[in-house]
Amino acid sequence: MTSGSMEAVAKDKPRIMRAFAALKDRRMLAMLILAFAASLPYGAVLGVLTAWLTEEQVGPAVIGALSMAMIGYAFKYLWAPAFQTARDLPFLRIGGRRSWLVTLQVIISVLLCVLAVSNPAENIAIVTIIAFAITICSPTHDIVLDAWRIEVARSEEEKDLMSALYQFGYKFGGLVSGFVALMMAARVGWVAVYVMLAGFMILCVVGSLIAPEPETEEDRTGRRERMSFLPEIPDQMAKISIWAIGICWTLAILMIGNYIVGSLILQNGVKGSKFVGQQGPLIVGLTVLIPALIAAYLLISQKARAGMVDLSPGAPAVSSSLTATLFRAIIDPLMDLIYRLRWGVILVLLLALTYRFTDAVWGSFAYAFYMGENFGALGHSPDDVAIASKFFGVIATILGSLIGVVCITIMGRMPVFFVGGILAAVTNLLYADLAVGGAQMDAFLATTRLDVPLIAFADWAASIQPEAIVLPPDQGQRMARLMVTIFAENIAGGLALVAMTAYLTSVVNPRFAAVQYALLASLTMLIGTLGKPWLGELMESQGFYTVFVLTFWLGGVAVVLSGMEWARQHMEAKNEKAPAK
Repeated sequence: MTSGSMEAVAKDKPRIMRAFAALKDRRMLAMLILAFAASLPYGAVLGVLTAWLTEEQVGPAVIGALSMAMIGYAFKYLWAPAFQTARDLPFLRIGGRRSWLVTLQVIISVLLCVLAVSNPAENIAIVTIIAFAITICSPTHDIVLDAWRIEVARSEEEKDLMSALYQFGYKFGGLVSGFVALMMAARVGWVAVYVMLAGFMILCVVGSLIAPEPETEEDRTGRRERMSFLPEIPDQMAKISIWAIGICWTLAILMIGNYIVGSLILQNGVKGSKFVGQQGPLIVGLTVLIPALIAAYLLISQKARAGMVDLSPGAPAVSSSLTATLFRAIIDPLMDLIYRLRWGVILVLLLALTYRFTDAVWGSFAYAFYMGENFGALGHSPDDVAIASKFFGVIATILGSLIGVVCITIMGRMPVFFVGGILAAVTNLLYADLAVGGAQMDAFLATTRLDVPLIAFADWAASIQPEAIVLPPDQGQRMARLMVTIFAENIAGGLALVAMTAYLTSVVNPRFAAVQYALLASLTMLIGTLGKPWLGELMESQGFYTVFVLTFWLGGVAVVLSGMEWARQHMEAKNEKAPAK
């Protein structure tokens, strides 16, 4: 049987069977391990550090301001162009993608050890600097990992499967940086927790070593060439475009840096709400809107089309070396996205900005809500949170991810994407109910009789908690509410995250994977990150209930947009199938 006939037979198999067959590949094991590594620094800074600060009586407003150190996740596309092509590091020649993954994993491990001995309650400025360093290295690790994931996938089924495995590995990492970390913190302290996380990070180097290096254009063709719009753009116009985008990005970085340094290190009293209200929209415009408009203008004014540019030594240059390098790294990915999606790129960008808003905002304040004593917080112990959120919650997220994979395989991406948006928004109302006493959840538990086994389990869990922790008399009922709410929210979140990852992966061109995916993925964090200081202050002034109701309504925006994108894709597919006249 020829290779062509073998491929034809393989394609005749059901989609789900092809996906299961791909699980045998070492790329899938590497995907699990590397996704596990990607989750550890995020959980260590956004989750564990928040719990540590809450235990040290640091308020939501300071936590909200500290979360601005997470801005690296929201703006990682600003340095993603440096990783568009895979280059070996001079001291570690194991392949461009793999050498960067190994190096970043080692650096993050060292930073986690430093954070372990930082004493955050007394050194909030130092903690902020360390957290910021981690949240520069960790998003960079994400850039390289996402590019690797998209570049090594050989089919649409493998893209969806690797998107799902990414979520599985990520959530297993959350189990370690959440459940295990909180259980350890109550018994051996926070220092040991961070040393443990650093150790796991080092072990994940194994994933980088077994991951195959992606095949490059040179590997496929034997020539050094790359797709670019540059040959059809006048040299002077290309230079002006590069300078304009560079100035916009520099201004945005300076604005963010000025706020972080002023509010947390110099403690100049600048409120997060003022920063977000006055400068947040400007930052979004400088980093997203203006670059997109410049790319669109170049496409429309020059009627440009992408072609392969020969980069081999001695090949004729199409522009100055610096201009060509920056153009290919920054503007080409934007132009390609707009060229392929046309007006649909507006919906894609808006969805990236809004779809994960509720999740991105909620993550920073989860521990403050679970463990705090004021503003409608629940006052649970670290063990309570470890069991309910970081054990049952992670299991629920993995289950939700599995449900999402199965549903995508059967129904396609967009129906699951749409339903995921609805569920993610609605589950905020469950938390709103807890913030005002949980009467609706109590009624649900009594009606379904789930309260009996859950209260029994909660009583057992209470018996293994440290004796120093004083539990309220209604501990069993309180834990039953918390477990059901977290389980439901994480089922919805797991499904939505798989759908979102698969959706973003589907609109990315593998030739520009590093920049395009970094742009879209970081946009999913942008509004949520910029909104955290404002919501932190809103929690202190009006309580958690108001914030949860507000995020429910804001989640409705993503639902409407996902419905519009579903309709757009349906119309495009219908037009492609229509016979030419």
